[in-house]
Amino acid sequence: MSGSIKFGSSASEVSKINYSVPLPGRHQGKRLVRLDLQLEESDWLASEFNDVLKPAAAAGIVHNIEDGSVSIDPKVSAGFLFKKLSRLGFPAGDIDKALSSLPALIDGTSPPEPPPELDPDTPPNPFPDKLQHFVHQFVAGAKMGKVTSPVPGPGGEETVAEVPVDQEPAPALFLVEKVAISSFLGDYGMGKTVKTFTLLPGESTTIRIKTWQSTKQSKKDSSSIIDSHQDEAKQRFENTVQSETTDKTTKSKEEKWSVEAEADATWGWGSASIKASASGEYQSGREQFSKQVSSAVGEHSKSASSKRELSITSESEVSVEEGSEEVIERTISNVNVRRVLNFVFRELNQEYTTHVHLTDIHVAYSNGMDGSWRQVPISGLLGLLREVLSEDKIPKIAQQILKVASVVFSHDDIPVQSLELIKYSPQDDSFSVSPVPKDQNGMPAPPTETAFYRFKQGALGQNEVDGVLLSTQQIVMRTDSVIVEALLGEADALDEYAMEIQAAASTKQTLENKREELLQQTLGAIADPIERAKLAATLFSIPLEQ
Repeated sequence: MSGSIKFGSSASEVSKINYSVPLPGRHQGKRLVRLDLQLEESDWLASEFNDVLKPAAAAGIVHNIEDGSVSIDPKVSAGFLFKKLSRLGFPAGDIDKALSSLPALIDGTSPPEPPPELDPDTPPNPFPDKLQHFVHQFVAGAKMGKVTSPVPGPGGEETVAEVPVDQEPAPALFLVEKVAISSFLGDYGMGKTVKTFTLLPGESTTIRIKTWQSTKQSKKDSSSIIDSHQDEAKQRFENTVQSETTDKTTKSKEEKWSVEAEADATWGWGSASIKASASGEYQSGREQFSKQVSSAVGEHSKSASSKRELSITSESEVSVEEGSEEVIERTISNVNVRRVLNFVFRELNQEYTTHVHLTDIHVAYSNGMDGSWRQVPISGLLGLLREVLSEDKIPKIAQQILKVASVVFSHDDIPVQSLELIKYSPQDDSFSVSPVPKDQNGMPAPPTETAFYRFKQGALGQNEVDGVLLSTQQIVMRTDSVIVEALLGEADALDEYAMEIQAAASTKQTLENKREELLQQTLGAIADPIERAKLAATLFSIPLEQ
């Protein structure tokens, strides 16, 4: 990608600014696609059905007693929670402090305090409150025979999900599409009229400009992922994507698989069946997904832009307002004595070009049990399959996965080869890069010990963003800036007599200026400074020192 500034190659060539630079803070998410590879239970390794990988409840966290009560193991519970909370990125010290209250909560010696309100604005360090919230929820669920696990939510935020107690292992392989949204600045121009008012000849007033960034709440409501980096904007957008890309049936069926996925935003779920031609179904599903993400970006931006209200008022006196609001005050005057002065305030709108692009494809596995999720880049496909599949199934399954992942259709419906083959030569310890080789049936060659595949680097099929461009759209956002036009009235506000008086005053001033100019020219023509000083003293009645 090009840099932000193109420097001149010589001293005479001027450096130029490059406007094709993406705005910072690219937003990223993922789409999980479950692959129906027509595998039988015997095709998986027996270890994927062992009791070791049963749900956490079967691993000793909770035990059902004959009288109907539940026994909770504090030590196993603490280890379980520490692992889950560490995975979400919480500091180890804060986790240990929160878990110190776990035994007392379990045996009832410490009263179960209500979980604290999780207000992101108040605590300077919100970790302790969030952690206590998770610990209380875990204990409350465990006393009812349930095991709750802190997990990444659909938008990347921390949430809680119940770990099934009696669920049987159900192995499955997934493609994890890494999707990003990048925005570029476009044109800008005037938007709707915010305020107009008129100053009479010689009149002055104070104007007050209050933008949508004046208060904390309005700033949150009007924030957008297009031109801000606030967490509130990110969360609102990801909630919009979820509602756009996933119906309730699909969500309830597939959401269980994403509980153990990597802790970043999940924007949608999908599936592809080999029996139904996975390649076509997969491409169609991705195309629909990219359209839905673009729609979500548009809806999110419109919602944020609609809340960006500017307020401009005028008053004759300046009043002092207490509080945290930021208001700009200015005093303006109409120096004209014959005509009114009209002011028109209009919003400044900014256009953005927003791209949705596929940046990488990973392969993942889960059997639905707690802790079974494994995710690797395409380059680690062979190693992952060896961990979960019988040896005789690996080549065929690898080919099927590579086939559906090797071609991606871009926004203009052009097939883009997204993978490349890397071969290693042990003889000379070197690597070579080549296109994906395919047999007569269009199947890629399976990976080996010395040959693996990877997602291509850089921009594929275009030169603006990394990966494959899936969709693009133009978005116009309202800004917190205003443009002011001053329009002079056409009609005179003076009668003929007043206009003659004004003309006479103007003529008088003009003659005085000409007189002053003539005197200065006369003084400048005298070369002798002493003589020039004497003449100046005479002309301007200035006494000279003897």
